[in-house]
Amino acid sequence: MISFSENFQTNNFNEIFQFLILLCSTLCIPLSVEYIECTEMALTEFLLFILTATLGGMFLCGANDLITIFVAPECFSLCSYLRSGYTKKDVRSNEATTKYLLMGGASSSILVHGFSWLYGSSGGEIEL
Repeated sequence: MISFSENFQTNNFNEIFQFLILLCSTLCIPLSVEYIECTEMALTEFLLFILTATLGGMFLCGANDLITIFVAPECFSLCSYLRSGYTKKDVRSNEATTKYLLMGGASSSILVHGFSWLYGSSGGEIEL
C-alpha cells in the first residue's frame, strides 16, 4: 500500500474503482464529441472539464481524511457546474448553472458542518 502523507492511499480495491472512473470518462468523450462539434463549442474546454472531474473522482477513491474527502468532490462538482453552463449563449443554461451552484454551495456547507461535528466528537483524532 502506498500512502502520501496519510491523506491519500492506494491499494487494489481503490485501483479498481479508479479504473472504472477512468473508463467511464474515456467512454464519455467519444459520445459527446459529435454534440460539441454540432453546437460549435470549444472541445478543449470540455475535455479539460472532463479531465478535472475524472481526477476529482479518482482522488475521492483513495481519500483517507476529511479534507481530501471534501476537496475531491468539490473538484468534481465545480466541473459539473461549469459543464452545466457550457452553452454560454443559452439563458436556460445560465439559469441552471446559477441554481446548481447555489444548491451545491448549500450542500457543501452542510457537509463541512457535519465534518466539524464528526471531527469534534472524535477529539481531533480521525483517520479513515
